[in-house]
Amino acid sequence: MSQDDKARKLVDHLQTVLEESQAADKKHETLTSAEIKVLRCVGRDDCPILSAIAKAVCLSVSSVTGLVDRLVAKRLVRRARRTGDRRAIELVLTEEGKSAREEALEGQLGMARGILKGLSPEEQDELIKLFGKASARIKQENPV
Repeated sequence: MSQDDKARKLVDHLQTVLEESQAADKKHETLTSAEIKVLRCVGRDDCPILSAIAKAVCLSVSSVTGLVDRLVAKRLVRRARRTGDRRAIELVLTEEGKSAREEALEGQLGMARGILKGLSPEEQDELIKLFGKASARIKQENPV
């Protein structure tokens, strides 16, 4: 099989996975996939500020600012002054935001569990390793 044939086959498989992932995200009709990415990041301790979120989700700071504005309007996230530096603003999930984050994460985990279910433990490990390698390569080639 030629490299182009392999690339076409990979695109077909990835399209199927992405469509299923988007279907899982659509259960949260009021949230876009990008908003869910930001919610997932805001809930982690290592990215409470815009620049860290932008880096984590591979978007520009201006794009993340717009997403955060929408999440604030939906009362899922609030802005708070950072302790020790009044100029810095950190993002905090509201109770509604925590619930939305957990629901979205559970939907995505359900989809991932379904994919892994059909594979042996060794194949699961290999799939995770390969996606990690591909992800790192994409981030390296397309820095924000």
